Amino acid sequence: SAASRVRRSSTSVHKRHPRPIQQNRTIVMLSPRRLMRATTFLIIITFFVLLALLAANRRRVIHLDEYLPSHLVPLYFQPGSDSYIVDIAVGDCNILSKNSVKCGVPKATEGAYGDVGKSGGWIRVEKDLLLGMHWTSKRYISVKSISSEHYEEHRDEVILDLAVGDPDEDCAIRGNKKCIPKSILTEISMNHVFNEEDLANLKDLNKDKKPKLQAENAKPAGAYTKQKEQNSADGSNEKAPTDDNAKSPDNEKVKVQDEDITETAVPLKEEGSQGATLHHPASEENIQTDKAVTKKLDGVLDKRYVEKSHHNPKDYMRIPSDKEIAESGWRKRSHNLWVKLGQASDNAVTGVDILFGEDAVDPRPNWSLVKTPLKKLGYSSSREPRLSVRKGNKLDYEGPQFQPKVEFRADGKFKVLQVADLHFSTGVGVCRDPVPEESIKGCQADPRTLKFINRVLDIEKPDLVVLTGDQVFGDEAPDPETALFKAVHPFIKRKIPFAITLGNHDDESIVSREQMMKLASSLPYLVSALGPESVDGFGNYPVTVSKNGSKKIGAVFYLLDSHSRSKQPKTNPGYDWFKESQVDWLQMQASAKKDTAKDNSLLSMAFFHIPLPEYRNLEQPRVGQHKEGITAPKYHTGMREALGVAGVQVVSCGHDHANDYCLLDEQNKDSDSKSLIWLCYGGGAGEGGYGGYGGYIRRVRVFELDVNAKEIKSWKRAENNPDESFDEQTLVENGEVVTSI
Repeated sequence: SAASRVRRSSTSVHKRHPRPIQQNRTIVMLSPRRLMRATTFLIIITFFVLLALLAANRRRVIHLDEYLPSHLVPLYFQPGSDSYIVDIAVGDCNILSKNSVKCGVPKATEGAYGDVGKSGGWIRVEKDLLLGMHWTSKRYISVKSISSEHYEEHRDEVILDLAVGDPDEDCAIRGNKKCIPKSILTEISMNHVFNEEDLANLKDLNKDKKPKLQAENAKPAGAYTKQKEQNSADGSNEKAPTDDNAKSPDNEKVKVQDEDITETAVPLKEEGSQGATLHHPASEENIQTDKAVTKKLDGVLDKRYVEKSHHNPKDYMRIPSDKEIAESGWRKRSHNLWVKLGQASDNAVTGVDILFGEDAVDPRPNWSLVKTPLKKLGYSSSREPRLSVRKGNKLDYEGPQFQPKVEFRADGKFKVLQVADLHFSTGVGVCRDPVPEESIKGCQADPRTLKFINRVLDIEKPDLVVLTGDQVFGDEAPDPETALFKAVHPFIKRKIPFAITLGNHDDESIVSREQMMKLASSLPYLVSALGPESVDGFGNYPVTVSKNGSKKIGAVFYLLDSHSRSKQPKTNPGYDWFKESQVDWLQMQASAKKDTAKDNSLLSMAFFHIPLPEYRNLEQPRVGQHKEGITAPKYHTGMREALGVAGVQVVSCGHDHANDYCLLDEQNKDSDSKSLIWLCYGGGAGEGGYGGYGGYIRRVRVFELDVNAKEIKSWKRAENNPDESFDEQTLVENGEVVTSI
C-alpha cells in the first residue's frame, strides 16, 4: 500500500543516513618517564641519521649542499677539496725553448682524465730541480689538477699519496726486480701473515746464498752450555736452556733448520694480528747444529712460529705480488715517482711543492716532506730536491687557529726574542769563523744555528720572536723558500707568534723583496704584513700588544724596511736609507696608537735591519761590544728624530754581526724637545754569516716588557753557553728612558 511504501522509504533513508552514535573518548597522557624515553629514542635516531647523511655527503653519494643556500652551507656539507691532484710528471726544458712558461709541461691531453678544459690542467711547480746549475737546460715537476666539480662528474681516481724510489737502495732488495720503494713494500706487507707462498719464495731466494751470520744469532745450540760453564767459573748464575726447544735465556729465539737455510724464529701472533716481515737467513757454515733442538722450516707453517721482524732488506724483504700492488692503488710514474690512486677523500693530495737539501723542513701544518730525495733527477749534492705534499684543503693561516693573541701575560710581562742575521742556506750551509776555531771541521752552519736557537727558546719561552733581517743568505740560498722555512720552523712548531723584517741579503737570490715578504706573510703564526703600497719598502707595519683581558694597548712595536744597497752608489755609496714616506707613516701610526692607549703609558720599540747613522755616536754611554765598523747609511733622512717624536724608547737592529751594544743616544739635550732612545744591536746569530773580529761568538738578545711597572729590560745569550745570560740592563723604568748604566 501507499502507507507501507512510505514506511519502507523512510526506513531506507534512515539506513543511508544513520544518526551519529555518541562514544566516550578518553585522552591518553604519556607519563614523564615514557615521554623522556621516546624523546631519547628520537634524538638517537636523528643523530645516526645525521651521521649517515654526512658520511654519504662526504663520499658524494648524495649532495646535501645542493639543497641549501650557498651562504648557509656548513663546512661539513662541502666536498673534501676545491681541487685534486690526479697526475704528476717530470719534464726537461731546453734554454732555447720559445715558450718558457709551458716548457717541460705535458700536453693537455696527456695524463689522467685527458683534456679537462677549464676544469683544471697541468701546473708547473716553478722550481728548477737543477737549481740553475745546468746552463743549457732546466728540469721541472708538473702536477695535473682538476676541480672538485669535474671529479664529481667523472668519479675517476685521484692521488691519495706520493712516494719516491731510491734506485740504489730499492733495487738492492733481493727479489725486488721492479725496484719498488721500500716504504711501499713495508706498507703493503704491514698486515700480511707469513704463508706457504712466502716460504717458497724464501727457499728459492736462498738456494745458493749463504750470508754471514750476524752476531746476535751466532750462538750455536750448545753454546749456552759453554757459557754456563764459563759463568760458573766467574761466579755468575745464568742458567742454560734445558727444554726441547733449546731456548735462549730471553725465551724468545728458537732455531729452525732446513736443507739449505737456517732461520731464527719467534712465536707467531694469533690469527688476525699483524704478521711480520721475513728475517734474513743465517748461514749453516757459521752455526753448529744440534739435531735434538732444531725444527724444520716446514714446521713454521703449523702456525706456532713466525720469523723475527728485524731484518736486513738487502738479504730478504717480502715482495708483494702484482695483484697486491694493483689492489693497494700504487702506480709507477717516470723518474722513480710512485702515486697511490683511489677515490677522493679529505686526505687526498691537493698540493705539491719542492724543497731542497737533507735538512729541509716544511713548517706548514698540513704539508709533509717525503723523506726520500729525488735522486738522479735533480741537483746531485747536499741540495737534492724533495717533494713536499699537502693533503686536504688549503688552510686559512689568517684564522684564529693560527693567529694567537699578542698580549701581556697575567703577571703583566711580555718577552721578546730578537734573532738577527741567521744567514740560512739551501742545504746545511758552511760555517764561517766558528768558535772555537777547531770546530770548523765538519761544521754544518744551519743545523748548528738551529740547535742554539732551539735551546734559547726552551730557556726563555718568549711571547714573540722578531727576526731582524738576513734570514736568507743570498746566493747561498738558490731556493730561498727552503732557507726561510728552516728559519721559522722552530717558532711555528712551538706556536710562537713571530714577526719579520727584511735585510740586505734576503732578496739577493731569485726572489724580490716583495715576493719574500709575501711568502713570509703567508705562514701561520706570523704577525707580519706587506705594508701599505703608498709607503716605500715592504714590511712596514706595527705590532700591538694588548693588556691581558683588555682591549687597551700596552705596547707597540714598529717594524720597518731599511732596504738594501744604495740605489745611488756614485753620489751616496754604501747602504740605502729610510724614505720620507716611511717617516710620515711612522708619525701617523704613533699618533693613532697614543690616542688608543689614552693613559700615555705606552711602551714603544722599533725593529729593522740596517742601523741608523746615530749608531756611530760612540762617545755616548753604552753596554756591550763594539768589534766592527758601523755600516749605517751615510745619508740622514730624519728617521732618528721621527722615532723620538713618535715616543719610541728602544730601537734594535742587526746587520753588523759582531756589534751587540746598546747605546744611549741623546738629542736636543738643551731644549724642550729633548729626546732619549736606546739604540741596540741584536748580535749575529747564524753560523753561516761572518764572525771573526777576535773570536766573536754568535748570540741573541732578549727584551722583557712589564706593563705594570712600565719597564723594559734586556739581556743576551751566547751560543757557547746559552744557559747563562749576560749584560742585563734596564732600558726603560716608570715609562721613562733610563739614563744610567
